[in-house]
Amino acid sequence: MTDVVIKERNSKIFKRDDLDWYVEPERASEMLFEVERFVGAIWDPACGSGNILRAAKDAGYVAIGSDLVRRAEHSCVFEERDFLEAGREALGVNIVCNPPFYRGKGTEGFIRRALEICTGKVAIFASIGFLTGQQRANGLFADHPPHRIWMVTPRVSCPPGEWLAAGNKAGGGTDDWVWMVWDQTAPAPAFSQLGWLRKKKEGAR
Repeated sequence: MTDVVIKERNSKIFKRDDLDWYVEPERASEMLFEVERFVGAIWDPACGSGNILRAAKDAGYVAIGSDLVRRAEHSCVFEERDFLEAGREALGVNIVCNPPFYRGKGTEGFIRRALEICTGKVAIFASIGFLTGQQRANGLFADHPPHRIWMVTPRVSCPPGEWLAAGNKAGGGTDDWVWMVWDQTAPAPAFSQLGWLRKKKEGAR
């Protein structure tokens, strides 16, 4: 009988952040920009400490950030604003965002708002569990199926922003993450395409 090796899981359980500020690593956005092309400026309306903005700039895009509060100094244009507030104009043609989850309601609210005001692409970073809820399957995803779903692999850790701001490092994530992409310039899809964002091997070009 083959011996089974059990590895100890190096994961942490964090206190829930009041504003659901959880930080995705920059490489999660870098991988997205390798497979998705955007035309026009990219706006992150929940930009936090700016990881998506930096990855967008490094990929050659004009990047614009906004958030309820300023989390860090940004080299991009930044505005304090509530993204869900009605009657405000879009700050960019495309929206790329890791929105506050709020048990799924925050993420869905951001998606619906983004699809109302965005004329290019909407890319939303979320836990894979967001895809599996019955109400969203019959509601949001029936109304607005994403054109593409990109699985992020290997798994990334998205700890609270305050944890990172205190000098701690991310590691030992237990959740799986996806990018959902809607293309407002294309017809609505009959079904969503599924793909994988794979970390490049050392030395690969």
